[in-house]
Amino acid sequence: MLILMENRLEKAPIYKIWETEEEKKLSNSDLKKRYLTYAKSKFIRNPPVIVLNIEKNWQIELSLRVISEWRIKSRTRERILSIQLLDTMLEGASFIKTIEDTKNTYGIDSVSYFENKCKINGRFFKTNIITKSQKTLNRKYVYYYSATELWVKK
Repeated sequence: MLILMENRLEKAPIYKIWETEEEKKLSNSDLKKRYLTYAKSKFIRNPPVIVLNIEKNWQIELSLRVISEWRIKSRTRERILSIQLLDTMLEGASFIKTIEDTKNTYGIDSVSYFENKCKINGRFFKTNIITKSQKTLNRKYVYYYSATELWVKK
């Protein structure tokens, strides 16, 4: 379930998600299968789903690549659940930096880093988003997306 909360300290929205009672009964593997199906049905289209990053005013495509990376690297329940927020996190993400592609991948001109924050199962997470740019195709797409728990002092 997704709820919008307002962070009055920073005046930026913080999105909050949590497991449903039904999801709590699923194994991590079954939960991941459920959200893999969800992600493919919501984000993978032809033509691609495009999200406008508000800060940079960039149109960024959601690709099967980002879903594959998320599937491979998501081991915790919170990281699995975070895929629900992919488009929302990208839209409101803060730009960190752009660098040249150090791997010299054919067709990739640059790699950009973004971050955002959310709350999953009552805990704060930073979402890390990496996009790649192809000048020849005038295309930017999400390559990597993950949620990393933030430690909050009490």
